[in-house]
Amino acid sequence: MSRENVEISRRLNEAFNRGDLATVLGLLDPGVEWWDRADDPGATVYRGHDGYSKHLADIDADVVELQVEIKEVIDPGDYVIAAVRVHGRGRASGAPFEEYEVHALRFREGKATELREYRTVAEALETLGLSE
Repeated sequence: MSRENVEISRRLNEAFNRGDLATVLGLLDPGVEWWDRADDPGATVYRGHDGYSKHLADIDADVVELQVEIKEVIDPGDYVIAAVRVHGRGRASGAPFEEYEVHALRFREGKATELREYRTVAEALETLGLSE
């Protein structure tokens, strides 16, 4: 099951980068929870397909050409941990940006039920109780 979840997380990421919202929503559980990084200004939790769609609309208001590039995947069991490079350009300024973060995804019956954002892999593993 774990290998399947890694593959689903890759398909989810590819669909996001293509702007294929229908496929993204098809890979997300209807009750999905997307948790912003705790250190993000205005950090919140987006719940369900409507919450996720609002999250994308909020991002789209500020960013163009947003891409998420998976750099490393760790599969500690309950979650798929993906270290990612996020890059794009500011919509108003056109200035490029780049940042690195970690996404922890949990799955049930082939759909992502939870995504939590962290600054580092170590932080994700420790917070989720997955570190050794």
